[in-house]
Amino acid sequence: MAPLPDAHASVATLEGRLRDRAAALAQEVRSYPTPIARCDDQLTGLLERRSRLFRACDALEAFARSAGSAAALAALEAAIGALVPGDLSAALAATCEATIGSLRAEFRARPGGCGPADAWANDGAPAA
Repeated sequence: MAPLPDAHASVATLEGRLRDRAAALAQEVRSYPTPIARCDDQLTGLLERRSRLFRACDALEAFARSAGSAAALAALEAAIGALVPGDLSAALAATCEATIGSLRAEFRARPGGCGPADAWANDGAPAA
């Protein structure tokens, strides 16, 4: 079963906003002043942030392609959970949290949607 239309729209919106943020970080990396010292922690931090954002974007894309599978949702949740303060604005972090919450709720609402591999989606309890 595919995500609900509202959930699908929020995933697409979130993916666009995360890609915009990743593009902004990529621009910061490209315009980073040279020469770059080997011990430059600021550049390393930018590269790590950009990588985490790209992984989250890839997980969102994989989730959309999977038609909402439990494995893709778990991977998406892990990728979003790997983002650290500073990767996102407070508003974008709240949007991520709300989107993941609505996707979890939509998944839990599926009749019989939880099997052994999907037990994480409803905390091990029977599907509602």
